[in-house]
Amino acid sequence: MLNESRIDIYDYLYNLFYDVVTKNVYSMREPQELTKSDTTDGFIVIRVGDLIDASEFSRHAYGEVRCYVQAFVPPISRGRLDYEKYKVFEDGINTAISLAMEAEGNGGYSIQEDNILSSDAEETSTANNSYFTFIKSFIVIIDEQE
Repeated sequence: MLNESRIDIYDYLYNLFYDVVTKNVYSMREPQELTKSDTTDGFIVIRVGDLIDASEFSRHAYGEVRCYVQAFVPPISRGRLDYEKYKVFEDGINTAISLAMEAEGNGGYSIQEDNILSSDAEETSTANNSYFTFIKSFIVIIDEQE
């Protein structure tokens, strides 16, 4: 049986993206109150889906979980996309994921390459600020040797 805390997965993802993409990294959902840096520089939110346990009776515990990272990029003005900031977020997220795939099995975690999906949208934050968002979805594989 997989003995994995969701907090450990959030911690792994936080460390994966912190300072590679931005220092404004939040888990589970966007913050209730945004800092000045959040509103001017943007931020990312990490979400962890349902943990699927695929453990075997041979005492080899492993599983997978679909994770999401969402970059909130503030507009330049009047709803115009800041292409430079958007590209920095997109490239930073892609780089962090690529580095994690190269360091396969780092700390019992790896990222599955063929399940990476991305999308974009426009959202209004809980603080009523408008953002362009870049959303990346990927699978984290958890491998525990007992």
